[in-house]
Amino acid sequence: MGALEGVRDVRFVRLRRRTRPSTGFIEFGLLTVYVIIERSNVKCRSLITSEPLSFMQKKLIQYAALGAAGALATGAMLIPFLGFAQQSPEPRETPPLMVNISANGRVLVRGAKVTSVATSTVQAQTSWGPFAITWTVVTDGATEILRRQGGAGPMSEIAIGNIVSFEGTLDQSAATQPTVRAKILRNWSVEKQRINAFGVIQGVASTTQSFILNTEERGSVTVLTTAATKFTRQNATTTFAALRAGDVVSVHGLWDRGANTLQADWVKIRNEQRRTFEGGRLKTLPGAVKPTSMIVTFGRFDYTVNIAEDTSVLGRDWLPANLAGFMVGHHIRVYGAGEGTVIDATVVRDMDLPARR
Repeated sequence: MGALEGVRDVRFVRLRRRTRPSTGFIEFGLLTVYVIIERSNVKCRSLITSEPLSFMQKKLIQYAALGAAGALATGAMLIPFLGFAQQSPEPRETPPLMVNISANGRVLVRGAKVTSVATSTVQAQTSWGPFAITWTVVTDGATEILRRQGGAGPMSEIAIGNIVSFEGTLDQSAATQPTVRAKILRNWSVEKQRINAFGVIQGVASTTQSFILNTEERGSVTVLTTAATKFTRQNATTTFAALRAGDVVSVHGLWDRGANTLQADWVKIRNEQRRTFEGGRLKTLPGAVKPTSMIVTFGRFDYTVNIAEDTSVLGRDWLPANLAGFMVGHHIRVYGAGEGTVIDATVVRDMDLPARR
């Protein structure tokens, strides 16, 4: 079982040939690997499904974990991929060092290291061996300050030693060192993003008002709560004291990838695990930008489907899709946690979107 360590929550593998012999699927637990072969290159995308796992399918995962290779010509494709259930996605690397100043004074700098921080200014340095340029980056209310994953962040998160990129206009009145009035300032060292995590409580720490949440996507996450955190069970307000080890919960908040902590805005105590809702028809359109929601009819009932910042939106070909392409009447599948006629979606799939070519 050594090769299966870290994937004990895996539920399903589906190996099949697609209409083209150069593509295929591997699906297990909450992870689906969609495989595309282009010449000698193999590309994989992570998707979602959930069904029982047979003994033979377990062996296939074991072979994949050991690095075995199959062929779509025989209906199988094995990928050497292990431990996904307990690992976070790899963060993007910091950008390569770059300085670009156009003739009209537009400035783009990437990969600068912060040397000092004030209320509305940052000093950052770009260096090539002994040669260095120190920049003063001036921000104001119009400056867009971003975290690594793209979400907005406060100026207070920027610290000495952080790697930043910035774009703006060169202040030609500053004579001592280059000063940029920033339009965008991105901090590559802050790995935080808003997520909607789902899992089972492992343990509760009443003294610190925190608990450990065992998730399939991110392993064991420490959830931090404050007096402002909202707690609900079946749409009724409750408190931190109601939490117990073994409870199934979803948590919306700000996840710090580096520390693997989640600052909770809202904790929902659930009665059941996530599942797949099939056969839906889109009744009202979602917004084009996440987070948003839409109404989907499943059977005789209308459900509100909440689409969070980290919800995967896919087409029928399992590739990422744009919410703007959804149309009333489209066939919709949702994987998520239901409560009454509300579904908090982990994955939304539009089965009527045309396949990409």
